[in-house]
Amino acid sequence: MKHNLLFYLLISSTFFNAQVKEKEEIIVVVETPAETQISELPDKEAEFPGGADEMMKYLSENIKYPPSAIEMNEQGRVFLSFIVEVDGTISSVKVEKGVSDVIDQEAIRIVQSMPKWTPGTLAEKAVRSKAILPINFTLYGDDEEEEESERKIMDAHWAGFDFGTLILMSDLFETDFTAADYWKNDVARSMVFNFNFFDYKLPIFKQYLGLTTGLGWNLTSIGLKNNYDIFHNSDTIIASSNPSQAYKTNSLNVQYITIPLLLEFATKKEQKKSFYINAGLIGGVRIFSSTRQTGKFSNGDRFDIRVRSRYNFAPFTLEATVRAGYGPIGLFATYNLNTLFKEGKTVAVYPFRTGITINVDYGK
Repeated sequence: MKHNLLFYLLISSTFFNAQVKEKEEIIVVVETPAETQISELPDKEAEFPGGADEMMKYLSENIKYPPSAIEMNEQGRVFLSFIVEVDGTISSVKVEKGVSDVIDQEAIRIVQSMPKWTPGTLAEKAVRSKAILPINFTLYGDDEEEEESERKIMDAHWAGFDFGTLILMSDLFETDFTAADYWKNDVARSMVFNFNFFDYKLPIFKQYLGLTTGLGWNLTSIGLKNNYDIFHNSDTIIASSNPSQAYKTNSLNVQYITIPLLLEFATKKEQKKSFYINAGLIGGVRIFSSTRQTGKFSNGDRFDIRVRSRYNFAPFTLEATVRAGYGPIGLFATYNLNTLFKEGKTVAVYPFRTGITINVDYGK
């Protein structure tokens, strides 16, 4: 009886199992289109148009350092990843390693604004590929770069125009010339004009202290009193009064090419809203000299007589100078350290020049 029951159970189990269908496993395979696949190892990597040098140029010209990052002194290197599509456009820009939120956003912006890249290729066919790009955000470069940057932006206070007058002084710092009173000039009719067309400032201590040099042109016109006529030869230069004339203009003129060497202090790098003071020497080379006399003859005819000559002027001049001002406007004063004329040709004469200066940045 037990054997029959066991056999029945075995038969029933076999039959029951035979009635249950085996569950089928369905696998659906979806192929990714080739244009959406990312090639990990393309034959040729994607690159910025023109190569790495052009990319560095693009970054340097277009990155805008966030002002808040400058204030917080935030700097460092941002690592970005992105996809270069088949048509060269950039997508899926992601920060892999950042510096700060504002700097990271600027890095993302500059990459998203890039022109189309040259896509990577696989089997000579353009493919999507992933690129990693580090971008440096640096407030200050090395010492040489910082110094060069300061040289470029620091304004000197020499280039521009000077207008003023002058007084001739003796070797005793007096305006009276006992042995040659004709050198007691007419200050109201004497004139100084400088056109300083180039300057350069070499920094010594940041923007505050530096050496200024440059190039300029000086015109000095000495108004003579008492209708003096100038006479000269190779040995001397003198003047004598001409009572028969009343000159409207009676001047002795000399022109120089000038080069300054000034120690300059300024409160700011740029000329605008900057107080400055400089002092030093100005060397000059005589390039032209003449006399001019204008007036009327006794018959009423007008005359304008100009005579060009060396008039025994010293070929070189050396002046001590002080210049000071605020912004583009200032004052200047100079005093000759050597005599106006060659030694032994007449008494020692030392011009003292003073006036207003207008500073101009010709390079901006």
